[in-house]
Amino acid sequence: MEFSFIIATFDRCDFLLRLLSGIAINFHKREIAHEVIVANNARDERIAKRIDDVVDKIRHEHGNRFLSVREPNPGKCRAQNAAIGRAKGEILAFFDDDVEVTPEWIDVAAEFFRTKSFDVMQGPILIPPQMRDNDTLLRLQHRYRTINFVQYPANMTEIKTLTGANMAIRRPIFSRVGYFNEDLGPGRSGISEDVEFAQRVIRSGGRIGYEPRAAVYHEVDWSRLTEEFFRQRHEQQGRSRLIFKKQSVTSITPNILLAMCAFGWYSFTGNERQKYRAKGRYFHYRAMLAEKTKRIAGSQV
Repeated sequence: MEFSFIIATFDRCDFLLRLLSGIAINFHKREIAHEVIVANNARDERIAKRIDDVVDKIRHEHGNRFLSVREPNPGKCRAQNAAIGRAKGEILAFFDDDVEVTPEWIDVAAEFFRTKSFDVMQGPILIPPQMRDNDTLLRLQHRYRTINFVQYPANMTEIKTLTGANMAIRRPIFSRVGYFNEDLGPGRSGISEDVEFAQRVIRSGGRIGYEPRAAVYHEVDWSRLTEEFFRQRHEQQGRSRLIFKKQSVTSITPNILLAMCAFGWYSFTGNERQKYRAKGRYFHYRAMLAEKTKRIAGSQV
């Protein structure tokens, strides 16, 4: 077995069906052994049943290489870790449930791991073709950057971080650095599980390669392109980063002040992108400080 595809999901049944159908149609034609494991992390048993029904439908139509693993406790990382324990592949690939695969993904990834010495592969996460010229999307994404579209320069071969919607990892890496941190990510702290995992890979001497041809398309969720979601996302980032960065109050506070000053300056000069970068940092460090203060207070009780 060459590849195990792991997809954690908790309520997006329609998107999941689209993704699994794309994998079945595009990858089945290739002579590359693979399995697909849906990590069912639904909070509600009725939704869990709907997810299982989706997997059953695809299995009935396309074969037994599709299976599901139930993880009822909230947390994307918990669900992924449960699936890792069941996976048989030499390469473990991870997709978010709201992406669509490109037909050549599996061929490109197989060639990548066969010919290159990288431990991890990051692929692009692209705007769907029909949305590339949507002025509203481009304007809001430029402002908020709250949908994880990722596309590095084509000549970039090595990177230092990961975005979990489209990545693949050699199995021995998990023995070396451990599984995903279950305190992080959706269902727990909110985000940053991929960033923290990448840091462990790098610290262990591992290398992360970028493969521009192994692309997926990310669903455009308009609810992410709002002021409210922007604030929530950066607050999640602050709380998440505190878990593995271990910062102190004295290191957090100056960053809040710097972010406030930068926000004021870029508001005055009319630089919207930099203004929102500063605003995001302010929300990030403010949430980090609140969480740090709460922990200190709790430890003194």
